[in-house]
Amino acid sequence: MKRPCSRLQRLLPCSFLASLFLLSPATKALESSNRTWTLATEDTELTLTVSNNAISIVGLRNPEQKWNWIAAPMPVPMPAVTASLVPTNAVPTNVVPTNVVPTNAVPTNAVQAPKVAPTAPVASAVNWEFRDAAEESKNGHQVTLRFTCANPAMELKSVWSALPGPGPVENEVSVENKSSGDVTFAPTPAAAVSLVSDAQMILHWAEKTSVGPGKVQGEAPTWKSVGKTGSGTIPLLLINAGMKHGAYLGFEWELGGFTWDVGVKQLNCSVLPITQSVTRSPGDVFRIPSVYYGTYQGDLDDGGNRFKRWFWNHKITRSLHDNKDEPWVEVCAQEIGGKGSSSVTGKTPQAVYDHLAAVGAECVKMDFWDGSKKGWYTGRDWMFHPEVWPDGFDFAAKAHKAGLKAALYMGGTYNDADLNTTAGRDAELAAVQERYDKGWFDMWRTDRYEAPKDPMPDTYEGVANFLYIQDRLIKGRPGYHYENCCNGGKYKGFAICRRMTFCTMNDNDSVAWITRTTYFANSYAINPVQLKSDHGPATDAYDLRTDMLGSVLTWAVDNPVYRQHIALYKEKQRPILRGGNVYHILPMPNGWDWDGMEYYNPDLDKGSVFLFKPSALAFDGDEKIIKLKGLDRSKTYTLSFQDRTNLNCTATGAKLMDEGIRVSGMAEQRASEIIWIDGPGKK
Repeated sequence: MKRPCSRLQRLLPCSFLASLFLLSPATKALESSNRTWTLATEDTELTLTVSNNAISIVGLRNPEQKWNWIAAPMPVPMPAVTASLVPTNAVPTNVVPTNVVPTNAVPTNAVQAPKVAPTAPVASAVNWEFRDAAEESKNGHQVTLRFTCANPAMELKSVWSALPGPGPVENEVSVENKSSGDVTFAPTPAAAVSLVSDAQMILHWAEKTSVGPGKVQGEAPTWKSVGKTGSGTIPLLLINAGMKHGAYLGFEWELGGFTWDVGVKQLNCSVLPITQSVTRSPGDVFRIPSVYYGTYQGDLDDGGNRFKRWFWNHKITRSLHDNKDEPWVEVCAQEIGGKGSSSVTGKTPQAVYDHLAAVGAECVKMDFWDGSKKGWYTGRDWMFHPEVWPDGFDFAAKAHKAGLKAALYMGGTYNDADLNTTAGRDAELAAVQERYDKGWFDMWRTDRYEAPKDPMPDTYEGVANFLYIQDRLIKGRPGYHYENCCNGGKYKGFAICRRMTFCTMNDNDSVAWITRTTYFANSYAINPVQLKSDHGPATDAYDLRTDMLGSVLTWAVDNPVYRQHIALYKEKQRPILRGGNVYHILPMPNGWDWDGMEYYNPDLDKGSVFLFKPSALAFDGDEKIIKLKGLDRSKTYTLSFQDRTNLNCTATGAKLMDEGIRVSGMAEQRASEIIWIDGPGKK
């Protein structure tokens, strides 16, 4: 019997499906068997079944919306192995052949799944056999499906998890090589789904951006089209139906992307986090990055916020989640008045560190360059110059004495270690541990350059080994923190977001509106508390308010405006950002017209609105109606303006969202405002 796997089955026509809101009779029949499971979060109900030694998704819906995005059982791809030669007429037993219509196939005029370009070597047949299932309910609901293969001998575990609260259902697959020889796995999709909507679809995704303006991409197809993303895209694809409800797909990795074809109400999508063959020796385990399946009610902001809420609750770096004084306010290691380049050496007096702490900074960062106008370490050995640091490398010791944390740049790889190898991984881990144990830093800051090997190579093994290093440091050194700097945040996948405190968001550090475009784009998928502005200087409210949209790194200054805004950040904005929602209430910044973001934390019942008008000649003039989002329509809120206190008011959530509030008096060049939102509080 042919076992369906990575080829998608045909769907019913959209015109027929538009009236369906519940699972089909066939799906209901499946639910009565003991090989069907439904996992549910507050947002997402996913039903899966095992039949003919294959897993299929038969339901994906929001429990309140009731719309089922799955019209017919969708086989979940199973890992395949590579072969140097496969006969032209051979069909892998875990793949539905493209020229054969399954017995439960629907009309032939349905849109078919996207075809993924073949890879070499080709995938060989794998006969997976279902063995058993196990369920747990200690923290949410988890179902583990176990399969085996006789030749080569392998054991597969497919773990499906629904955690408490909002968010997606997650699937993680691992395969243990139980044979006596190496097994090479082909780059099989980690997921492949066909989704059908009850209204016109909108697709939305965002680029990671390392330098220059951030970019969001969107598509509202009026006819069938194809598309794909790569490793330069944050791995979250948001789908919305008529701005009323939607679904999303995501995956936890730094490489790969999505491929799709899409019509007005129908999307066929493959999730491809692994784009190369991976070999595992006897006894080793091949791990496929997790896939996220989610649904939500509302618009794109609502979808992104529900996903980010799940990530904050369950996935984000635990030190960041658990410590209310994080993320630390970071400042460049320089004497007050520096221009962003380090001026600190071993001869720098303690008073410099004390002054940095006095103005409100919490962490001092030593970048590659020190006050000697060269790298603080020689070559790539991460060893200080004794002539520059005559008393030893006392950077962190002086920072700690001032009450500061110390972030230390060690870019590239240690002595050009090849992180594609176990030996290179272990050498780098040992080097970082040794320097941490010597007290040289609290937070390791990496970077990427064109050395023989990058700190996180663009390979499966390189990413896996870098994540292994981080996991060992986090587990073995409880005070350890990681600052992700890879050419302005080139790596912004969810695998690294689980481990970093924050990332350098954009290497363009001198133009405020460009920094804000990156916040705008990245914050649909990533909690802004992990998105760090490197923007400088920090001498006026306009620039400092740009810094306050996420985590903060500034140049070293001391002036009343800086002290005021750092205090506001720590006392008001940082608590709001920690697990709060983000709303894109104005268009992406363009350096000319009004732009702004709203943040609201439902746990605190508090929020903020940051408004900017870069040019005195902005199209909207000196005043604008601002409509808020995400509030309780029946509650009354107090709005307090940071500058224009004459505009302070109280209003219901309904009025603030439907009619908005008029903000006036923004006449000057580089005008800005903060509006603090206070709800009635929790009862």
